[in-house]
Amino acid sequence: MFSFDDEVSVSKSDKFKSKVQFPKASERHRKSPYPMIPATEATEIILRDTITLRHQFVAIKDSFGYILYEDVIAEEPYPPFPASIKDGYAVLTDDTTEIRKVVGIVTPGGHLDFHLQPGQCVRVSTGSAIPDQSDAVIQVEDTTIIEDDDEGNEVCIKILKQVEKRYQDIRPVGSDILKGEVLIPKYHKVSAADIGVMVTCGIQTISVFQKPVVSLLSTGDELLEPGTPLIPGYIRDCNRTSLEFMLYENRISMFDVGIARDTPDDIKCKLVSAFEMSDVVITTGSVSMGEKDILKQVLETDFKATIQFARINMKPGKPTTFSTAYVDGVKKYVFSLPGNPVSAFVCFYLFVIPCIKKLMGFNEPMHKTIKVQLAHDIKLDERPEYHRACLVCNEEGVFMASSTGPQQSSRLLSLQNAHALLLLPPRTSSCTVLEAGSKVEAILVKPI
Repeated sequence: MFSFDDEVSVSKSDKFKSKVQFPKASERHRKSPYPMIPATEATEIILRDTITLRHQFVAIKDSFGYILYEDVIAEEPYPPFPASIKDGYAVLTDDTTEIRKVVGIVTPGGHLDFHLQPGQCVRVSTGSAIPDQSDAVIQVEDTTIIEDDDEGNEVCIKILKQVEKRYQDIRPVGSDILKGEVLIPKYHKVSAADIGVMVTCGIQTISVFQKPVVSLLSTGDELLEPGTPLIPGYIRDCNRTSLEFMLYENRISMFDVGIARDTPDDIKCKLVSAFEMSDVVITTGSVSMGEKDILKQVLETDFKATIQFARINMKPGKPTTFSTAYVDGVKKYVFSLPGNPVSAFVCFYLFVIPCIKKLMGFNEPMHKTIKVQLAHDIKLDERPEYHRACLVCNEEGVFMASSTGPQQSSRLLSLQNAHALLLLPPRTSSCTVLEAGSKVEAILVKPI
């Protein structure tokens, strides 16, 4: 994790000096000049404009959570030798002798220096290699000891049940994994089990898509750093901390730019640092219609950014803005989220996560939805709403959804215990309430 000194003084050089001037009250927009689009269209725009990052080679131990750029091919077979499936005795299939002399023992990792003859057998353990001449294993339960030596070691055994088929209870070479087999297909997210399989087959490095670095920037004269004593008229900035840990649980590197005061120069200064260090910049605040909400102007004027959209027909998060800019020839993605903490959380999940997944190489970066049933009536809003809810599975195996309470965009408590975002339609003259038992779609809120 990177850090940035919030108290850095703003340089007066062209690099940090903004060209934006605060508009006069009479010149300010009374209504947003940006069209309001559906949330589905906003997601389509984001994914259309997002270019997957380049690939790189990483060591297996560092590959967890990455997306494979190409198929992983087995370089060795597994098992690499004929292996016993049971604890028992390695024998010759054509040998029907009842009494067998035990001429040795093979444990996992043990030697195989035996020349097996009719009337002989070798004690083997589960997973141990089979002597070259042997072509079957008789499990220990199908034998009894006839003779042992002074130290209690087996000398002779009696076979109670003869071999039924050649290679009985033997795993042949490559029975689990063949050399040259596709172990893991490209676009797959590397899991702990995948790493175990690759280590087993002797693979040391793999080709994966790079992960993006994300910058976090809060804006607002009223914000204090977490842990700072409150001052009248100020609040502590919780957005960066919440979003930081959402990135952390998704194993995405984060660069903390700090808090930008509501001046064009300070916003530009912080953005310069963010663009230098990251692929994606997430800002909170300064996107509504207030007199100091100048973030979009700084992006357009100082960075020649393209505002792809700046209003979404949804609750919460209507003023969410998505921009793209080229900085030193490299494409940057800017998500300007509302300052209200719930709006920032919900819009991060709905819009930033799919962008990150596309950059990482996910073949299907869209969120999946599930069907749930309402446990109680829910009033509908004039806009489509992403309603925070907790889920409980009933006896019939149906997920029952209960609201987490009042859904104001400033009420962080509505996020506590939330398992999902319910996709609620806007109210109409004929439908103002969804009744208990209604089925709706929901997006599970969980790490990618």
